[in-house]
Amino acid sequence: MSPIQATSFDVIVVGAGVCLQLEMCEGKGDQVNDNYTGLTGIIAAQRLLQAHPETQLAILERDYCVGGVWSERRNYPSFWTQWTHGIAEFSDMRMERPPADDCMNDLFRAKYTTKYLEDYVDNMCHTGTTLRDRIQFNTEVLSIKKVDGQWQILCTDTVSKSQRSIFASRLMMANGQSSVPNVPDFHGRERFLGKIVHSIDFGQSGIIQNEAVQHITVIGAGKSAADMVYEAAKAGKTVSWVIRKTGDGSLGAAAFALIDLPTPYRNGVEASQARIMASLQPCYMIPYRSWWTWLLHSTNLGAKLVRQIILTPRSIIWQNGTAGGCHFADFWPLVAENVYVHRADVKSLNGTELYLDDEGGTHFPCDAVLCGTGWQDGLQMFDNDTLIGLGLPYPKDIEPQEENAKWEKLVHKADEQVLKRFVMLRNPPKHYHKYETRTPYRLYQTMAPVHDESILFMNHIVAGAKLFAAEAQAIWAVAYWDKAFSLPSVAERENDIAHMCAWNKRRYLSNGELGNFAAFDSVPYVDRLLDEIGVTSHRKKGWLGNMFAPIMPTDLGKVWHEYLARRSKQ
Repeated sequence: MSPIQATSFDVIVVGAGVCLQLEMCEGKGDQVNDNYTGLTGIIAAQRLLQAHPETQLAILERDYCVGGVWSERRNYPSFWTQWTHGIAEFSDMRMERPPADDCMNDLFRAKYTTKYLEDYVDNMCHTGTTLRDRIQFNTEVLSIKKVDGQWQILCTDTVSKSQRSIFASRLMMANGQSSVPNVPDFHGRERFLGKIVHSIDFGQSGIIQNEAVQHITVIGAGKSAADMVYEAAKAGKTVSWVIRKTGDGSLGAAAFALIDLPTPYRNGVEASQARIMASLQPCYMIPYRSWWTWLLHSTNLGAKLVRQIILTPRSIIWQNGTAGGCHFADFWPLVAENVYVHRADVKSLNGTELYLDDEGGTHFPCDAVLCGTGWQDGLQMFDNDTLIGLGLPYPKDIEPQEENAKWEKLVHKADEQVLKRFVMLRNPPKHYHKYETRTPYRLYQTMAPVHDESILFMNHIVAGAKLFAAEAQAIWAVAYWDKAFSLPSVAERENDIAHMCAWNKRRYLSNGELGNFAAFDSVPYVDRLLDEIGVTSHRKKGWLGNMFAPIMPTDLGKVWHEYLARRSKQ
């Protein structure tokens, strides 16, 4: 093994990817936003360097390319975005509209996001160095700890296997929760003669093109599993789709929303960017001060009205399980006519067969197992003491009694306030509830530890409009480290964190167990961040415009320039 080499930076950003797919992690518990890596890392580095161009900054990326799930390595033909043209961009670089053949209801093939991100890191340059030049590819983070006031990051080169330590005064964790694939430990896999491929490697696996692979089993209930089922069935393979019985009992295996729902806006995603639509959500992040939000959420009449407007027959609005957009008109007919669907767990593999644990002892030929089984939690590089100190999820069975008692009291009080304000949340639908074995995130604004201002956790919130929320987080992060606004007291921040945790469990059921889920609340979350900084450009469209006009990346650009102008005068 090569000797460990040490280097030092002002800021280290961990992660240079992005995603916006909703996914359930089969065999590992629920997980959301499949491949939820740190797009925020790219935009956060850009905003930090714009404000402080002399900053010694490096981005650590485990892969050999940028983009996370949107990278060239992970693309495949049926992979489409779930964001629309005009919103799928940062404010300082427009994205060209893809050709009509590669667009569908303003959504488009994922490869165009790949190209956009590649172009972005090449075009953004500070003191003669591009963002790409600052990315250290093939760098896997093994451990992170605080040493003498500095963050020590122990890394390994995934190619040469050499190790080194990097030190930084400040650290941004933008790796999200889907950098490390979760592959089930199938019993008998050592005797299995076929291939086992996780969705992270599906794009480059060649499975679909391999004529020797005719019998394919797809494991998982989410969007990546559905994509692999679709591609395999379209290619004429014999496809078995295995979804565990312990999945969400109210929504079924998954919820795949229609992408062409009629709205007064150009498309559904654009509609979700308007505050009038956001106000229909029972969201605590919307200030509790208008007659409109009081009527909608604190009265029985308002709650009935909200249910009629936003609740679909499948109650996808509750987001208790996995969800995503259904891009293909022939998806369900294809599955109904050509795919064997099993509700069971995999019992074992043996030779070229797969066995299920159902009562009938079902087994069938299998040349390849494709795993849409989600990701590990992305926090393995921290030891338990560090997790506890930073307010990150850690096993509940090791939580100090005093800490547990404090948070139980705070969350109980917040829960009473949530139920008082939101009539709709008092009676959730009947659902299978999966309880989390870890404590929730206890970060202020889902980013900042209460007791350590030198580290931020970017992109660890599950927000629908991913690029939009990522840029807002980046702006807030710069202002936070600039000390451009006054933080609430520790007690006030802890109360706010408790409120987030209590609301999450009521609003998003199983998905809310970790206290970081806001799939339908991107606009209130972004407003909350920008309002705290004290910028106002995003609210200067007049009363009607502020309520009904979609908030776009250009609005974040105005906010950013407002912040820089104000900062230059200080």
